[in-house]
Amino acid sequence: MKKFAIEIKWAIRYIFVFLAWVFLEKYCGAYDENVGSYFLFSFGFYIFAFLIYLMALKDKKEHYFSNQLEWKQGTVSGIYMTVFIAILMPVAQIIIQKAIAPEFFPNMIKHSLASKNANAQAIREYFSFPDYITHSIFLALSVGMIYAAAASAVLKTKALKSKP
Repeated sequence: MKKFAIEIKWAIRYIFVFLAWVFLEKYCGAYDENVGSYFLFSFGFYIFAFLIYLMALKDKKEHYFSNQLEWKQGTVSGIYMTVFIAILMPVAQIIIQKAIAPEFFPNMIKHSLASKNANAQAIREYFSFPDYITHSIFLALSVGMIYAAAASAVLKTKALKSKP
């Protein structure tokens, strides 16, 4: 597990930043009076998420790969971090739904039923705790893999040109 210590450390940091972002969303009213703008609020987190991936891969580059990082190495490291984030995401969702924002599901269901011509049962299923955990895991995996590849492309060691 020592091989993955940096990825685990940054996955835990990612979850803490995610929980802090949820507090900010709640403070800004994204779960009650501004529930209609919830998805806009949520997209803001992904800027911070990418920065976390950059910092994590920079840490891995400096402390594990001796400042020599190939794109493939960084991407694989980022994917491992993504898997650890996905493993921690159910715990984060439990904390969010039980402690930070228990009003989230009822308010989202109420808002969605009032503003969309959608099936009420489908809305209730989408905004249910088990389905939301599944959504959060797969979102973390899909976005994380893209971020891992992109951050690795930014941080890869540039090849030195040989002199003629």
